[in-house]
Amino acid sequence: MVKKFCLAGLIVLMLFLNLSNVYSEVNTSSEEKILQKITMEVPFTKGLKLVEHNLQNGLYSFKFKGNKPFKTLKIVYDSDKNKLDYIDYYVDTFTHFYNNLPVRYSKGESIILAHNLISLITGEEYQFVKSLLDEEYIDESLEKPHIYKLIFKKVINNLIVDNREIVVYIDSHSGEVVKFFAENLSEEVEYEDTKNIKSVDEIKSLYQRYVVPQLMLYNDGKKYRFVYIPSLNPLFYAIDAKSGIFTDYKGNDIKEEMAKLDFVKLNIKDSALKNPETIAQDIAKNLKIDKISLLKSGYVNNFYLTGKPAVTYDWNFTSLKDKILNINVAIDSHDQSVIHLGFGYWNYKEKNFRILDMEEAKTYVKEHLYNYLSCDFLVAYPMNYRDNKIYTFYRQTNNTIISNNYITIETNKEGIIKKIIFNWDYIDFPKIDNTINTQVTQNIFIDSGFKLYYFITKNKKGKLVYIPNSLEFMIDASTGEKIYYSSLNWEED
Repeated sequence: MVKKFCLAGLIVLMLFLNLSNVYSEVNTSSEEKILQKITMEVPFTKGLKLVEHNLQNGLYSFKFKGNKPFKTLKIVYDSDKNKLDYIDYYVDTFTHFYNNLPVRYSKGESIILAHNLISLITGEEYQFVKSLLDEEYIDESLEKPHIYKLIFKKVINNLIVDNREIVVYIDSHSGEVVKFFAENLSEEVEYEDTKNIKSVDEIKSLYQRYVVPQLMLYNDGKKYRFVYIPSLNPLFYAIDAKSGIFTDYKGNDIKEEMAKLDFVKLNIKDSALKNPETIAQDIAKNLKIDKISLLKSGYVNNFYLTGKPAVTYDWNFTSLKDKILNINVAIDSHDQSVIHLGFGYWNYKEKNFRILDMEEAKTYVKEHLYNYLSCDFLVAYPMNYRDNKIYTFYRQTNNTIISNNYITIETNKEGIIKKIIFNWDYIDFPKIDNTINTQVTQNIFIDSGFKLYYFITKNKKGKLVYIPNSLEFMIDASTGEKIYYSSLNWEED
């Protein structure tokens, strides 16, 4: 009886494995059918093994893995809409080191390959918009073929949907896709029609009200220099094409662009800053952390902010699994002054203090980070990120924003703090000298042009918005030249 049972089980298993070389054990026929559909629609499943699967709220989640080279693939399938919803595919190219391989596929050919692949998988129209710069695959250091890192955006009614995109990386030697990321593929969106939208000229006059060029000391990785930016959150602003109302990147109306937050100016005692360990312990105490441990310290011959020798320290808090604290301090080797102080605190779960609005965020900053503040701040309008809210406090000196000097607090929808980031430089900044007129800068921003896009809001409405091209660049305060935001990480095509 046992033998018959085992034999029957073996036959069933063999029949099941013949369905696809990527399945492992699956419990239901519906999952089998979905897997069959996935293997037909998503070519990345070939040669991979299914290692995990589950069903939650009508969404099937499948995880695949493969070796030589190592590959991972996660797919989420919406069973209610019978559509793919999420794809995250990654190939670890560091597992095989090949030198001086020739480039066989041009960028144009790679764009066509990626476009055809997206069409095959999604059945929808996407348009190539930009190449991406990042360090996920470091081509030059490994002497590998160049990897094209391509960004495609969704197209509806011949208009780009600005906040729906697919990322595709292609190896220029083999033509192989080494990364593919797409989400929100199954969402149902109600798109506005293009009737009764305002003209570009009307939008320009509306935009002029909001563009008050802000002077900023911009850190380009080597030094600080003066630039003009159109707003504090320049990457996420648009103007509603029908109402002309200024909106953020979620489609929410902006009632105020920024609010000034005045902190009492403090004189930080030199003695407290000269001892980096004291600084680290003070931060941990302020954030209600008991222990920290030194990860590393080292001598830097040419610290990028000052060009002078410095000693850097990095601390890490690891005594609790649900909290991570990293602290870094740079000390000038000659006068023992602090050059840079930064820390990041993740998964903060202080439930006694909930932040539900900007006023509460201000109070929190004053109570917990007060000892590190010695200037005025500009507060960015709160941003919504998925279900979280982000409050940002920008450092401001002499009406000039200091880039990379800020405090951000991220909370979940209950107001519990999930993340705190603090980044600060204690250096002599350049003097304001020979800057161009703000009116000249304003005209450059306004005359840069506007494009009509769709933007999908949180409630799945496809809003028509005009986005000025000037959101992609800053203006050099001395020369008037364009400077593209490093945070965009776009290559110029």
